[in-house]
Amino acid sequence: MFTRPDLVIPVFAALAALAAAAVVTPLFAARRRAAGIVHFAFVAAACVLLAWAGLKAALGGGMDEAEFLRLGPIAVPILIDGLSGLFLAVIAVLSALSALYAIRYMDHYPDYGLGRFTAAFPVFILGMAALVTVDDLSLGFTLAWQLMTLSSFVLIRFERRKPENVRAAAKYLALMELAWLLVVGGGLVAGGSIGDSLHTLGGKLAGAGAGPLFAVYGLLLVGFGLKAGVFPLGQLWLPDAHSVAPSPVSALLSGVMLKTGIFGLLRVFFFMLPPGGNGFDAALWGLVLAAVGAATLFIGTIQSVKQSDAKRLLAFSSIGQIGYIVLGMGAALLLSGSGVPAVRSLAAVAILGALFHVLNHAAFKGLLFLTGGSLLYATGTKDLNRLGGLIKLMPVSAAVAGVASLSIAGMPPSSGFASKWTIITSSLLAGDASVLLVLFGIAALFTSVVTLACYVKFFGMAFTASGSEWTVKKEIREVPVLMLLPKLALAAVCIVQGLFPFLFFGLISSALANSRGFLLGEAFTPGGLDGMLSVSLLGIRVHDLFGPGLNAAVAPLVVLGLLAAALAAAVLLRRSAGSREVAVPTWLCGYQELSDKNRYRDHGMFAAFKNFFRWTGGRTSPKAGRRQGGRP
Repeated sequence: MFTRPDLVIPVFAALAALAAAAVVTPLFAARRRAAGIVHFAFVAAACVLLAWAGLKAALGGGMDEAEFLRLGPIAVPILIDGLSGLFLAVIAVLSALSALYAIRYMDHYPDYGLGRFTAAFPVFILGMAALVTVDDLSLGFTLAWQLMTLSSFVLIRFERRKPENVRAAAKYLALMELAWLLVVGGGLVAGGSIGDSLHTLGGKLAGAGAGPLFAVYGLLLVGFGLKAGVFPLGQLWLPDAHSVAPSPVSALLSGVMLKTGIFGLLRVFFFMLPPGGNGFDAALWGLVLAAVGAATLFIGTIQSVKQSDAKRLLAFSSIGQIGYIVLGMGAALLLSGSGVPAVRSLAAVAILGALFHVLNHAAFKGLLFLTGGSLLYATGTKDLNRLGGLIKLMPVSAAVAGVASLSIAGMPPSSGFASKWTIITSSLLAGDASVLLVLFGIAALFTSVVTLACYVKFFGMAFTASGSEWTVKKEIREVPVLMLLPKLALAAVCIVQGLFPFLFFGLISSALANSRGFLLGEAFTPGGLDGMLSVSLLGIRVHDLFGPGLNAAVAPLVVLGLLAAALAAAVLLRRSAGSREVAVPTWLCGYQELSDKNRYRDHGMFAAFKNFFRWTGGRTSPKAGRRQGGRP
């Protein structure tokens, strides 16, 4: 009997609804629109339950310790604490919106039946929700992992008549099974057995020597890092799998599934620790995590600039954005061992930034993949060299793509700015503790500029450049309203995250405060950070003016106000000069007419930059690079 039925019953009911969806919806597969609606109804109902339970746990009603689900003689530990609740809410929101988007998007595949899709999609969500709910590395973890992995394999392989899709899915399956073996192996090396919770595993590590501890955490880092897509492991599978899957699936793979690897790393390095940290070197493992994060964000982002396929560009940039999260986690772990309160407060800020970027990335990357799906649906191509000029033909999609592009680039006052700046500043201010963290912070700051260049390319070549009028042999129009609604919802989330980050910082702080055994738990108790940190604006203590609850809202609102004032000043100056608009033909740099033969192509964008960083990889071969940049 569970002591918290108010949490367990909704979660189990949601999992049951998802299982029912996998059985019932394929029965309607012959009637595609009906199948999509029934599928969405089941998924939406389950996601409402997951979101309700998750937010309740995150906001103060989570379990204090794991409780056990009895499966005959076997017990599976279940833990729905604040951290689990936070991830359940993320899974629920993006899954429901992706299912809504899929109702019309799957019309793009008239030659493929919907039976496999509507059976595997809810099981995929079920596996992810179960993975952040079980609290072991043995049976419960295995069941959840295999449900998530096998169903996502079916979804990635959906266009099974294409050999490249079959290869991508097979590679994905093999590497995810390897990741499972590594994680389970780490639990076995720690002395775990069936039914041991992570807290129990941490207790078994007490007194273990440096060798066993290194083996345990090394195996778990590689296993969960492979799932999260960190460098160089993510490059082995992520771009291929994410780019060939149907776009609603790509949105879940990038926006949510990668976060299950992040969740595992959080549980291992911030919860599953020997009592008192006996023998665990937080500074060493924090430095390892931070170095992995810095390499991931730098190389993944530069590789994304080199892509001509819109969905591969988005996939490589997912690797880069995961790097920011891992850098924040590493900085928090490294700084957590300091005896100086101010340094430990920076550790708390770093983990806040990392988890805020988890929420932000789910929103803007989910939105970007749905946008990529809209491009494919409307034009029939993902090749940026064949797109262009769509801002007039698909204005709503262009607007939300602009919001997502600004957010992922970290332009103030977007959502990405708030989380990235929190991660970067916590690293830059940690010079007394680690000079390497400062260097990693500088690399992250530079990479944000590269991300902006990447999405200038993505948005510009898809929506504002010329091209589709010559290269796309079909009538292009805006996508159906059922595909627009999820994108509009995610764009609204991005805007709210950027303008009112204090709402999400408060949610994350509450989730961590309600997660027993968290390494930095004391920083998130009432008054834990109060007085340790303050924000100063032009010499005025914002903390004193607005109170601690609104500190995080001030900076983006000030930036937004300055932008509005600058725009108003520009309009006044323009009018005061008495200028008037004159329509003239576009200057074509010496060409007599604009056509497909003389428009700007992918290989010419940031060519010198890409050549300088050619050693980072990202193209399959020089021949493929010429083919991508050449005439379609």
